[in-house]
Amino acid sequence: MFVQDKRKTKGFPVDLTPSTSTGGYPIRVVARLTGIPVDTLRAWERRYQAVEPVRDERGRLYGDSDIRRLKLLRRLVERGHAIGRVARLEEAELGAMAEAALDVGDRNRRADVVDVRVLLDALDAYDLAALERRLGKFAAVLSTRELVHEVVLPFMHQVGEGWQVGRFRVAQEHLAAVAMRDLLGGMVRTHAPRDGRPGIVFATPPGERHELGLNAAAMLAAAGGIPVICLGADLPPDDVVEAARRTGAQAVVLAITMGEGIARTLDAVCHISSSLPEGVPTFAGGAAAESHPDDLRSAGAILVRNFDALEQAYRSLGARY
Repeated sequence: MFVQDKRKTKGFPVDLTPSTSTGGYPIRVVARLTGIPVDTLRAWERRYQAVEPVRDERGRLYGDSDIRRLKLLRRLVERGHAIGRVARLEEAELGAMAEAALDVGDRNRRADVVDVRVLLDALDAYDLAALERRLGKFAAVLSTRELVHEVVLPFMHQVGEGWQVGRFRVAQEHLAAVAMRDLLGGMVRTHAPRDGRPGIVFATPPGERHELGLNAAAMLAAAGGIPVICLGADLPPDDVVEAARRTGAQAVVLAITMGEGIARTLDAVCHISSSLPEGVPTFAGGAAAESHPDDLRSAGAILVRNFDALEQAYRSLGARY
């Protein structure tokens, strides 16, 4: 038999016992039991499939296993983990994370968790599924900003070095870019602000096909709560300007890594920066950008030499880290 438990919500008693016919709890009872607002529960279910309640003629009904899972998810989210990164983990994994008290601010206790070699091994094997699965595990125990600084940037650096020395082929670099785009998409969905603030347009100029750095720059913006409009690689200048105008973007970020055809690239940068609405800056970074600081300045762009400098620029645009 179930013991009846009644608590008051807005002056009315709420029966916290499950339905006698199905053994399930209605959503408002679940909200009381877990401390998660009803709207949040619906969002977690709809967007992330965090739980899959059964349904009857009266609506959703949640079981005891759903209650346990939701309580674990709430504990992890309160510690700074993104719901989009933990929602689909197995209950055993959630429980282990909760028991280990993995704190996003405690780097020492996670030292053995962050090892990008497992990502490089997956890339060696052309195993996109393993690469994305391992990225997902990192995302489950790190805050978004830490994920960028501790995983994405070191991984990106290793891929670039591996390509230069012949460890990785162009196809593998493209595979890494696919995984980064998927990771970026999850971050954008998870951190998209709802206050209507203007975003940042991300692109590479014509002929620039390397987008790993671009995706990392976009992830860092998303981690700070800035809306991201990531257009990808090899974009015509007019398309970049049009996207910035149509979206009311507050800035444009360009990734420039290739030294070949730098004159054409600088012309594109000049066209973009001079065509943007007044007060909308153009930031540029990457190996080739660092090699031509004076030319970039003449083209109207602001050079960002590293991701720490880029993060400072984002803070000036309202990012919250």
